[in-house]
Amino acid sequence: MIDIVYVEKDALDIPFTKQVLPKLPRARVIVIDRWEDVFYRKKQNYALQMKNRKLIIGVNRENFVMKGSDNCQSAGSEAFYYCSFAKNCIGGCDYCYLRGMLRSGYLLAFANMQDCFEEVREIAEKEGKTLIALSYDNDVYALEGLFGYVGMWADLARSEERPGLTFEIRTKCGTKIFIDKAAPAPESLVFTWSVSSAENIKRFERGTSSLKARLDAAEYALEKGFRVRLALDPVIAAGENWRKGYEELCREIGRRGIGKKIDAVMTGGFRIPADYLKILRRNMPDSLIALDDYEVREGTAGYPPAKEKLLVSFVLNELENSAGVPKDRIFVYGGEEEKR
Repeated sequence: MIDIVYVEKDALDIPFTKQVLPKLPRARVIVIDRWEDVFYRKKQNYALQMKNRKLIIGVNRENFVMKGSDNCQSAGSEAFYYCSFAKNCIGGCDYCYLRGMLRSGYLLAFANMQDCFEEVREIAEKEGKTLIALSYDNDVYALEGLFGYVGMWADLARSEERPGLTFEIRTKCGTKIFIDKAAPAPESLVFTWSVSSAENIKRFERGTSSLKARLDAAEYALEKGFRVRLALDPVIAAGENWRKGYEELCREIGRRGIGKKIDAVMTGGFRIPADYLKILRRNMPDSLIALDDYEVREGTAGYPPAKEKLLVSFVLNELENSAGVPKDRIFVYGGEEEKR
């Protein structure tokens, strides 16, 4: 898949780089001065780069940990941060905000993870009930075989066990073996599987695992003692039969008995910063999602209020009555700290 790896010269001797490169024996390695020279260069074709992936390994000299966006959910945590140590995914979702935020479609991985961990420890020590999201700019779980990030974070989670601290790894990947790499289950680590209707996954989430594979992996993680969440977020109300797809999804969650075992379910309608939507539409002119009718409120584009209210009411009913999720474990974007 990856035929060229750009390696920043300052990252060459870092153990992370030495562990990754042997896994790509056929890739040509090009040494560069700074990762920004490739990742942020002008006149890149995002769509073409998504089809012909390259990898950039660099050194992050800025903050790894940042305050979480208002467009994301914290599932009741008092403090919400996200940690950016890799960018872009191997999948290609039509609605992904990265298509509107990033100039490059290449995979970017930072090698200086010890610097990242030190920053995370400082945040964890000074905050109370804290969520640190680890996979908002990427799907590091899906790339575990190459990068090994999941195992690294599981080790850190075991060393940083403290009340109220949660590290979240969110994914659309159904590979079970990566769960074993994080074992034994740390109390502060939670796996969140993003799920949608089977039809939406097929139409809008190319290169990702099937719904069955994701739910199988979520069940397996629960069996292994891990904390698990599900994210029906964003809910995509595209096409005439979108309700039927979500009804079937929630019934399947209920049939498996997952709803009563998971930590939480996050849900909410599609939303994206308005500036990102403009770029998304330019990058994906044929996308049904990109071209839908949205309303901009306070810089965020989303469904009009009436449609959003209908959508949320419908999904909440299905989650409670079909999926069997307790009310106090459902978090809705835009509500009282998203909580019902």
